[in-house]
Amino acid sequence: MAPVVVRYDQPMPKLNTPIPTPPLAPARKAVLRVHLLMAEHDIRFVTDLWKRLTAMGVEISHSQLTRVVNNSTKSLSIDLLEGLATLFDCPVSSLFKDA
Repeated sequence: MAPVVVRYDQPMPKLNTPIPTPPLAPARKAVLRVHLLMAEHDIRFVTDLWKRLTAMGVEISHSQLTRVVNNSTKSLSIDLLEGLATLFDCPVSSLFKDA
């Protein structure tokens, strides 16, 4: 195998192979609206929401709750859904946006 010689006084040669683009993530079918419900109930910070949920006995970490509010979570527990529905005084279906 021949050694590779790098010349700094000349531009790098172009690659002949195209760079593959990553596939787009599929659109989510279930979109949470927790951030909107927080605004409707004057809850400005995730920490305030977290304190209220933990006082109700819902076990969730602050970072996981942040992912729920930002709609980037991969899973939800039934306890969390029930806690949010109780806190916001709404049915569980109201936690999600209409498609």
